[in-house]
Amino acid sequence: MRTLLLPGTLCDAALWAGVTLPPGAHAAPALRGRTLAEAAAACAAACSGPLHVVGFSLGAIVAFELLRRWPARVQRLTLISANPLAPTGAQLAAWAAQEAAVHARPDGFDSVARQLAAAAGPHAAAAVLDMARRVGPAAFLEQLALLRARPDSRPALQAFTGPLTLLVGGADPITPPDLSHAAAACAPHAAVTVVPGAGHYLPLDAPGAVTAHLRAWTYA
Repeated sequence: MRTLLLPGTLCDAALWAGVTLPPGAHAAPALRGRTLAEAAAACAAACSGPLHVVGFSLGAIVAFELLRRWPARVQRLTLISANPLAPTGAQLAAWAAQEAAVHARPDGFDSVARQLAAAAGPHAAAAVLDMARRVGPAAFLEQLALLRARPDSRPALQAFTGPLTLLVGGADPITPPDLSHAAAACAPHAAVTVVPGAGHYLPLDAPGAVTAHLRAWTYA
């Protein structure tokens, strides 16, 4: 079984730089696609056969789409800093403001990227800004559309019977632990691990915790 790692908004494969990955793991580049179906199809095409899908934030949203479309291929699922719910009005308004800022002026994207990186916390801010600048505004606008289009994914979790783990930082202000517990409530066999003191960017804040989880499943 191959491990497929999906990054979050404005992230690329460098998100996993501090994580020791299983042999043969594929870390997807920045997520792109005009629709969730298109983004998921691109990720599914990168690897053949059964998958252990590891999705961080937006990557978890794409993982839900993989689960809806190719449930037989997703044999194990790890969701990091995940939100299984449909967008709220406040989220839609925030994303609309970010999109408007990108279009409004030449430095609009860099301004938004700096704001998002600053919210990542002292351990992750520089790495998040570096990734954001590599990902760029065109991909970011596609990612905002993916975020806006996400459905309530709890039915997909209810239908999933494979091993399911949710990892989340105890100090995550973007996808706080209660969202992971809400996801786990849909699948009684799910396990939730809350990493004390870690923020939203768990693979950057606590790479050892992510490594330990992946190692446990690889050699189980």
